[in-house]
Amino acid sequence: MKYSFVYLAGFFFCLLTACKKDRLQVYDDEASGNSIYFPLAESTNQLSYSFGYDKSAVTQTTLRVVIRAIGAPKDFDRPYKLVIADSSTMKKEVDYKILNTETSIRKGKVADTILIQLNRTPVLKTAPVFLYLQLQPNEHFENNMLTRTVITAGTVTEYHFNRLQISSDDIAGPPPFWMEKSPYYSWTFNYLGTFSSLKFQLLINRFNLKVEEVVSPNWFTTGGNYYRLSGWGFGMQAWLNRMEAENNTVYEADGVTKMKMGAGVQ
Repeated sequence: MKYSFVYLAGFFFCLLTACKKDRLQVYDDEASGNSIYFPLAESTNQLSYSFGYDKSAVTQTTLRVVIRAIGAPKDFDRPYKLVIADSSTMKKEVDYKILNTETSIRKGKVADTILIQLNRTPVLKTAPVFLYLQLQPNEHFENNMLTRTVITAGTVTEYHFNRLQISSDDIAGPPPFWMEKSPYYSWTFNYLGTFSSLKFQLLINRFNLKVEEVVSPNWFTTGGNYYRLSGWGFGMQAWLNRMEAENNTVYEADGVTKMKMGAGVQ
């Protein structure tokens, strides 16, 4: 199983003046009302995961989503109310599973971590699915801390501290150096040819590539990595030729177009 860690450390010592409450102190119970929130929402209300870059053997991943309370820790467990919105398109026990047996801020703690297992289902190859989480008040926690408004270059963005959107798909776009607008595209195209998710997946599997490195913005120009493309191109084309000679021709996802690498390796 593959794990993706989503954690944003650090307490709130104060909130921006655009928040619903000003200067809510982490351990100020009276001011904060023991509010509960997603720390990730300090920067975004969206969390996305794509299986498109994973090897074909990967069938699931687990996201770790932190939930934090404002206020002093207590000497007893405090269950919180986590709600899955009806508008979610992920299906429980099919597309996702919450692994926690209970949702609670433990005694002496001010945070908890939700483990959400995402499954690699066939539908993800055609469109993303969504899971909408919301923290609601209960006898232990309030929702005094709801939103923060940020204005950037005249654009107003509102972040909801008690909401989080999680999306999942199995659609991989090209890494930066394989994008047509990239200054390195002509070099890449010469060896690897036209990008397709299936071709990239085969490259990952055959050459045991570390996807998180290959898709990083500076990979192409780091340590002479661009020279590796010729080896990938020649190696893949030799394998494709062998498969065709054995009457096991490899086709693109449409089942009609024969897969081939760039002109420089033909």
